[in-house]
Amino acid sequence: MNSIFRTLLLTTFSLPAFASELPASPPDGAGSEALELYGQSVRPTYGDRISLGNGYVRTYSLRYGNGRPYAIGVEFPRATLTGLPQEPNDGLNCWDLNGDNDIDLHDECSGGHNRILFFGNETNTPFKWISVDWEPHGHVPEDTYGARHFDFHFYLTDIVERNKIAVGPCMPGTINCAQYNIAVRPVAPQYLHPDFFNTNLAFSRMGNHWADRTSPEFNGGTFTQTFILGSYDAKITFYEPMISLAYLQTRPNHCQAIKQPEKFQSAGYYPTRYCIRYHHAGDKYTVSLENFVRRVAG
Repeated sequence: MNSIFRTLLLTTFSLPAFASELPASPPDGAGSEALELYGQSVRPTYGDRISLGNGYVRTYSLRYGNGRPYAIGVEFPRATLTGLPQEPNDGLNCWDLNGDNDIDLHDECSGGHNRILFFGNETNTPFKWISVDWEPHGHVPEDTYGARHFDFHFYLTDIVERNKIAVGPCMPGTINCAQYNIAVRPVAPQYLHPDFFNTNLAFSRMGNHWADRTSPEFNGGTFTQTFILGSYDAKITFYEPMISLAYLQTRPNHCQAIKQPEKFQSAGYYPTRYCIRYHHAGDKYTVSLENFVRRVAG
């Protein structure tokens, strides 16, 4: 484990697990995976679309006939992975640390190149919008997450509340120092799987980060893709699949379970896995939260 963490301890497209016409609910006893017994195509409900690289990113959602959510995510063509910005960040989260009235994008800023998108209509989940961040130089800790990658922040919190996490001089997240102390307040253990630990790495217009100590990058492996949780003021605020550009270029078809906490802070439908898929039909990718299950607040 690196030193920082050690001290802190489309039109219609093809989706293998989806159906051309979603049933009202999964067959009894089969769970959401029963969708794999149906067809392979589904027409999603699309939301926002925004340019990135030589392509775009677009949100979508999938629901059963009774309104129960199955998946939310983003799709983007392979062209999105080319022509991406190469500056360290977009200059939106910066602080003149040395007082020279000039901003050094390398040393006085945090975050990458940010795109904000909302999901179409009602997702029937607590997730209403997503922040897609392209990190051309990676980010801290550099020995773990220095590779070029994308951060897909699926937010539970309102965008205005997220934006109120102000820019300031506390590093490495160029965050207001008083708000840093709020951001890193520990989440009660019943709301986190025990494998997640508090990194105390809080960023402006984002919040704090909790990482999975069993991830390969903390155990002698290399970061390719991982799953992060975000928090602010002891509340879970986002789910984050983080994926390297190199891994996306391998055209993966990968799903992984989201480790579940004992309890949830708010009632609603929450995902039990995340998926990273390349679709030969359409030459597109999707990054999604899937297999939503109803949870009560506790």
